[in-house]
Amino acid sequence: MSHFSNKVYLVTGASSGIGLATTRALLAQGAKVAAVALQDGLLDEAKRRLSGDVLFIDADVSKSAQVDAAFTRAEAELGPLSGAFNAAGISRVAPITETSDELWQTLIHVNLSGTFHFARAAARCLTSNGGGSLVCTASELSLVGQAGYTAYAATKGGVLSMMRALAAELAPAGVRVNALSPGTTDTPMLAAEFANEQERARDEASVPLGRFAQAEEIAAAALWLLGPESSYVTGTNLVVDGGRTTTFPLGH
Repeated sequence: MSHFSNKVYLVTGASSGIGLATTRALLAQGAKVAAVALQDGLLDEAKRRLSGDVLFIDADVSKSAQVDAAFTRAEAELGPLSGAFNAAGISRVAPITETSDELWQTLIHVNLSGTFHFARAAARCLTSNGGGSLVCTASELSLVGQAGYTAYAATKGGVLSMMRALAAELAPAGVRVNALSPGTTDTPMLAAEFANEQERARDEASVPLGRFAQAEEIAAAALWLLGPESSYVTGTNLVVDGGRTTTFPLGH
């Protein structure tokens, strides 16, 4: 029997990409999952594609009241949470001179404030439940810089700092807090970032393993952080990037 069987987890950004893959992986392991996402066509499609003990909740992570309500409903209908994974986030490419106040605030509200809303609600639940695992999604761009991603990188750097402080604060309550930093992952959000196939190919060639990650590969890392096999891991940032941030690939 899987160590996830009959345990309850909440996943945000669960309607696509890494969030959807993680939700599917948890369900396959016998977990009960509260799948939280914006109410749109992607969520409708996820409802058709996912099976198992899953509760779909529409919520915007940038709205604290909606996040709090999602956690309350998840525990009321599924039971006490054992862990939570925040995969909700957005990316926009723009030079700093073309980054408007509106764009900056949008990224802050979703990526940074959204993580705060998620972490605060998760901390309340997991502390009351005697412990658990809280995982936030950062990015390889929380570690290295890339032109056109100033606002995005700033939000993800903030996620890392928040995670470290939370790990120190929540450890006495038995709550582990870690970050997961994916490299470039083949998701719908990624497809919107490339101007053409040539640009995509150049970016993919910069990965030492020679390809982008699949969402399922990032989900596998998320499950490791959520589960008991990482029981002595807290305050860390698990980088899953095909080696891009730590190596100098031959031929480049």
